Amino acid sequence: MSSTFNRRDFLKATSATAAIAGTSCMAGKLGSLDNPVFSGGNKTVNSYCEMCSSRCQITAKVENGKIKFIQGNKHSKGMKTSVCARGAAGHSQLYDKERLVKPLIRVGQRGENKWMEVTNEEALEFIAKKLAKIKEEYGAKSVIFSAKTGDHHHNMATFASAYGSPNIFSHVSSCPVSYKIAFPHTYGTGLKRDFSNADYILNFGHNLFEGIDVSKKKKLANAANSDKTKLVVLDPRFSIVAAKADEWHAVKPGTDLAFVLSLIHVWLRDGTYDKEFVDKYTIGIEKIIENTKDTTPIWQEKITGIKSEVAERVAKEIAAAAPRVIIDWGHKTTTGPSEYQRTRAILVANALMGNLEKEGGLYMTKKAKTVNKLAKVDIAPTIGNPDKAIKILKELRIDKAGEKGEENVFVSRKHGVLMDIPNAIMTGIPYEVKAWVLTRHNPLITVADSTKMKRAMEKLDLIVVNDVYMSETAMLADVVIPEATYLERDEGIMDKSSKAPAYQMRNKIVDPINNTLSTAEIFRSLANKLNVDGSYKWDNMTQYRVQQAKGNTQLLEKLVKDGYVSFGIPSLLYREKAYVDKFVNKYPKAVENVDEDGLMTSMMKFKTPSGKIELFSEKVEKEFPGYGAPAIDDFDVAKGFPYIITSGKTAIHTNGHTQNIPYLNSLMSDNPVWINPVTAKKEGIKTGDKIFIESYVGKEKATAFITEGIRPDTLFVYMGFGRESEKLTRANGIGTSQGKLLSLQKGPVCSTMITNIGARIIKA
Repeated sequence: MSSTFNRRDFLKATSATAAIAGTSCMAGKLGSLDNPVFSGGNKTVNSYCEMCSSRCQITAKVENGKIKFIQGNKHSKGMKTSVCARGAAGHSQLYDKERLVKPLIRVGQRGENKWMEVTNEEALEFIAKKLAKIKEEYGAKSVIFSAKTGDHHHNMATFASAYGSPNIFSHVSSCPVSYKIAFPHTYGTGLKRDFSNADYILNFGHNLFEGIDVSKKKKLANAANSDKTKLVVLDPRFSIVAAKADEWHAVKPGTDLAFVLSLIHVWLRDGTYDKEFVDKYTIGIEKIIENTKDTTPIWQEKITGIKSEVAERVAKEIAAAAPRVIIDWGHKTTTGPSEYQRTRAILVANALMGNLEKEGGLYMTKKAKTVNKLAKVDIAPTIGNPDKAIKILKELRIDKAGEKGEENVFVSRKHGVLMDIPNAIMTGIPYEVKAWVLTRHNPLITVADSTKMKRAMEKLDLIVVNDVYMSETAMLADVVIPEATYLERDEGIMDKSSKAPAYQMRNKIVDPINNTLSTAEIFRSLANKLNVDGSYKWDNMTQYRVQQAKGNTQLLEKLVKDGYVSFGIPSLLYREKAYVDKFVNKYPKAVENVDEDGLMTSMMKFKTPSGKIELFSEKVEKEFPGYGAPAIDDFDVAKGFPYIITSGKTAIHTNGHTQNIPYLNSLMSDNPVWINPVTAKKEGIKTGDKIFIESYVGKEKATAFITEGIRPDTLFVYMGFGRESEKLTRANGIGTSQGKLLSLQKGPVCSTMITNIGARIIKA
């Protein structure tokens, strides 16, 4: 159990004179400032959003020093002036009186909600001294670090590595880890989807109309609205994407894999796959044939609930439309124990259709380095990594990520497995964990079994939280540092290349309220105070940007002005002659890379052990026997319970981040549980009834919402509700927290957080 910091101890450490605030005060919040000052005149600034992880390009209009309006950035062709509800609400968060703007030190018992307001310098000094002491007594590896992805994660990971800890985590294991691992195992690289030109899209719960990336959403929306494109959606729930589809099939949660295996069976049975492509670019088709010989459409019907004739027809329609087809792996969909095999099967299915580097199919990202090589001349500037000298440590982590022979062998050391943290803290295996530093990460809402997570966190000696709001995790902290929001800070250049190179850069729109700090400033300062900054090559964001741009002031000036920049380079698909011809016409030297057939297929590089698309992976088979190629797996999610509870995103909120933002809270403040009328009649409940949802992990309150838009054996809630922080006055105590129902069990191979779980309904 951590020590309690009292006023006397704190004054010894920092010589501060600050007020102690109890539960009845607005400690640390914007509302506690007497006269907040907003300086500056009228201007328009181009930047990019951070109300979710999509990071869309935006333009903000400022009047008299305050942001008045946010829209899409017209310089980005994919965005134009469009923005989603979350993006439009950025300034609602910025000026929210419940937003944190003052650093806090805990002075009472953990969770007692007694705080001392301090300055940024005092808070950083305090953290540095605590980290130095822990490192001296237990070693740097006893401190774990976690953050959302993006610049937050990069800055944190750089500091953690310089400090000496290998224990770096992100949200990836609780979200997109399945495809992040399946892609390297199959193609050796990630791929993008050409929604705009597809003739057929098979969508497995990828709800882009609620989990919004504006540019991708617009492309999918245009495709769904086009007579030439057929959109088929498999989802247990009638999602917004399902509502816009040509067909919706309510697949049983956790059984997507069975449907994909039946498609593959039909293609192999009928010989309607792209044999030439498979022979030339893949290995392992024999294993796929063996594993799918019995996965007939009739077989899948008993598992998925989808009629066999539907599977037969869809398979034939996709084969007929190939290669202008996309079988969409999604982001995080109906996650069960078979998630890795499901994702691998989808990637294999795409390969069988020969849709790689074809219009309306999948394609490799064309970054600056690639197009410069193709053109035989520098046609786009490349960017560097100013922190490249500071490497992620290859020491034993608490989750053993990246270690051969371990269950997390394929998990990146940069991201780790969040579900392994509680047991590591509570058991001290493989070694003791004494502190946790979190930036914009709230595992008590976003990670499974939040009850056990909280018990584990209470054992730590030090918890440091950097966030915009007083989250559930922040309530347990010893030190809370308010974050300068994305509207108040400059950051580095982000690569946004697609079929051609492009970059974006975050530009400060208004000065940070009360001098709140960015993660770059926080971690750079801590590195200096702990004397671990010898390998840092920059002291401020201006220096960082200049090094990243390799001194290219023209690029920086363009990014400061427009926020987003592309270079007029033609879109390129290696297996489309019209695209290749257009590229060569503009850059004649590129003809040296053109094959005899007028294509650039030789430029398709697969960073797999074989150098080909691996339908069967010996590397995976060696670590996980039976998983080298997609095969029948564990489809049972319910595990003896009558229902399966699932979750997903809403277009109004982002996971556990936005529920307390005034504007967004007014649009959606609760998440009633979707229940089919057949189920409601059986359980004797109606819309508005108070109920409990119980799994083998926990029991959580809920409100019933009766709708035909859900399978009778399935329940659904939107993520991020059921908050337990009294400092979030709008969201506190409202809604259902699915995290309390989920177990820390992980899916095999990819170590994904399993978010579908068996449950029962209990009347309140």
